[in-house]
Amino acid sequence: MNSEDPKKPESVSIPELLDQALTAFDNTITQTKDLPIFPTDDIVIFPSAMVVMNVTDKMQIAAVERAIRESEHVIAMPVKQRANSRKVPYGELKTYYPVATQARVVKLSKIDDRGAFQITLQGEKRVGPVSIIHDKNGDILRATAIIIHETPLAIIGEAVYEDHTLLRTVRQAVHKFYENQFPKTENKEILRIVDQTRDAGTLSDFLATQMDMPFEQRAQLLCEPDVRKRLKLLLDIIARQFEVAKIITETAQKVRIEMDKQQRDYFIRQHIKALKGQIGEEEVEKDAIELKERIEKMDADQAVVDYTMKQWKRLSYMPQASAEYSVARAHIEVLLDIPWRKKTEDHINIHEARKILDEDHYGLEDVKRRVVEHLAVIALKNDLKAPILCLYGPPGVGKTSIGKSVARALNRKFERVSLGGIHDESEIRGHRRTYVASMPGRIVQALRHAQSMNPVIMLDEIDKLSNSMHGDPSSALLEVLDPEQNHAFVDNYVETPLDLSQVLFITTANSLDTVPGPLRDRMEIIEIHSYTHIDKREIATHFLIPKALKMHGLTKSNLSITQSALDKIISNYTHEAGVRQLEQKLNSICRRAAAHVVEAREEGKSKPRVSVTLKNLEEFLGKKKYEYDTVETSRMPGISTGLAWTPYGGDILFIESTDMPGKGEFSLTGQLGDVMKESVRAAMTLVRSRAEKLGIDQEIFKTRDVHVHFPAGATPKDGPSAGTAIFTALVSLFKNVPVPTHIAMTGEISLRGNVLPVGGIREKVLAAHRAGIKTILMPQRNERDLEEIPDSVKQDIEFHFVKTIDEVIKIVFGF
Repeated sequence: MNSEDPKKPESVSIPELLDQALTAFDNTITQTKDLPIFPTDDIVIFPSAMVVMNVTDKMQIAAVERAIRESEHVIAMPVKQRANSRKVPYGELKTYYPVATQARVVKLSKIDDRGAFQITLQGEKRVGPVSIIHDKNGDILRATAIIIHETPLAIIGEAVYEDHTLLRTVRQAVHKFYENQFPKTENKEILRIVDQTRDAGTLSDFLATQMDMPFEQRAQLLCEPDVRKRLKLLLDIIARQFEVAKIITETAQKVRIEMDKQQRDYFIRQHIKALKGQIGEEEVEKDAIELKERIEKMDADQAVVDYTMKQWKRLSYMPQASAEYSVARAHIEVLLDIPWRKKTEDHINIHEARKILDEDHYGLEDVKRRVVEHLAVIALKNDLKAPILCLYGPPGVGKTSIGKSVARALNRKFERVSLGGIHDESEIRGHRRTYVASMPGRIVQALRHAQSMNPVIMLDEIDKLSNSMHGDPSSALLEVLDPEQNHAFVDNYVETPLDLSQVLFITTANSLDTVPGPLRDRMEIIEIHSYTHIDKREIATHFLIPKALKMHGLTKSNLSITQSALDKIISNYTHEAGVRQLEQKLNSICRRAAAHVVEAREEGKSKPRVSVTLKNLEEFLGKKKYEYDTVETSRMPGISTGLAWTPYGGDILFIESTDMPGKGEFSLTGQLGDVMKESVRAAMTLVRSRAEKLGIDQEIFKTRDVHVHFPAGATPKDGPSAGTAIFTALVSLFKNVPVPTHIAMTGEISLRGNVLPVGGIREKVLAAHRAGIKTILMPQRNERDLEEIPDSVKQDIEFHFVKTIDEVIKIVFGF
């Protein structure tokens, strides 16, 4: 304060607009007490403005809550740039614009339980923050500010006329802008306030609040204390917005005029066409004439022809420049491409069909028998509805290639539709023509490509379908794969019923678990088992090796593979249920042999030859990759041999158990699934319930901890079929009697001691035979499954069919 005049406040400098430098103003100022900072980065609060906002920012909410407790005021400070942290950058003056607004908190109300509040603030006066005070906890920042008094318009002297002219110009510009851009119902109240507001500073703040402008421009107007300069800034902003709006209006008017011109030209062309038609000089485009001729020659039901002609007439009234013309034209093209009545004549020769199927595939007797049966019935009754066959089995056993052989045997066209990963129902039923880039479904596309209404369509990987927000494709297949419904299948794009009853659908699946029940009921499921070692040897000898030689330009005189080497490849270089990996290994050998043959020819050898034997096999394929488990010569108590099924075929499974001093605790390891864990617990319970009968001391369950482990811990294991083997291992452990190494077993157990049937018997028996097992125990109800086992395997193994666990104990231990 000035000591000579204590009543007159001291003049203090405030920050200039958008600059850190301080410029002196001759305004009378007073200093406010420190108030909570309310930072804003998307809205500017002007004096005399009432603002209602929804906020979730913790700093803003905390500032308002503190203001309510103390002074009911905050300092609304516009932020120059957003910051990632509220603590450090928001605690510096340079983060904010130099002028803020002191506002009164009118209302604070909670919106929901997620921390959102509605805040009502009433702007009161401009202030210039001069310092920031940090709270102890750092959550709330306060600021000390000086009140900035406006520099009003001139009230005396020569500047009066200029300032009043400026104010009148601003009002006229606002009227012109609002009257041209908004309906009268929206701008009436705003213009009334503009006309009735006499204070120029209040008017400028009101316009800054109402006008649509960027955040930075609002902050610029807030930072200008001189009313005259503020009005000039507003006038400039209004002028620029008016020019932009004028350009937009002119552009829209030009577009409208152009559209009107196109419409006018279209009507004139149509009128000319009608006049020429009356005098016999109608000129129709050559393309349209050809399209009409194709429709007239359609080999389809009259209803389909009439529908297509109706679409053509609709097309003829459309201008070619319109977007709808190409959509309608594409729709007609699809209708013309569908082979409505075209069919291939079935070649019904049972003996030749058997020959074709045997040439293409080894084994697969069930599939071949079913196809031959279908041919035989067609020979007796031509109007047979085609069945829906589902080939179910592990990968690589030839499911997909069977479709081509079936089509060749029937003399039909073959089409393959891959369903793996499809999650949109429209892929099956087609898209509606209202969508952009719509197209028919895959079934219709297959018919168009085959140009026949009775092809063999293979729906590959039907178990890989998935659903999404676009519908369930498996549900769309219900109508396609139902012989009682598919005679009138309607594709959303075609919109005309299609007869699919003569199509032979063949589906493939690796697993039936993911195929919905209603869809599974519509298919005749034929299971294809994994190949045995002998099967793979025969397939490689008669199919794969000749195919690989032909593919790589070799002959039998160039390359030979001994049977022992081939057996080694099957056993130690592949691990699969089918022959896909085996084919890859044979192709690899052929490529290496081709290189040797070419090098030998370059060296002058007339008849180069490569022979693959056990001795040089590693030169072609490297070190062997797989080792099959074999039976042990001896073993300690607590170990038994089980049989397991995998997607790659069968395998033997060792169950190991041991005990140690403890408190009767029980632990499991080996990456087991929930079902297998339950099998182990059931086996342990069964052992304890029969301890007295088995001669096991009950105290052992209280003083010993038991650990059951399944080797190959990196491989997930699940299923109930190891129940008998687990029970036998635990009995062996507690009785201290080893299980004979030549015995393996499979079967689920119940708490009553019954042995329940399991699946995968064929694969399990083949795995046991490969491992050298001589005796297999299996549930009695699985005895019928031995029909699938080759006789050569059954001759080497002794089978015991058991009903209860007591029979298992008697056979294994003899007591």
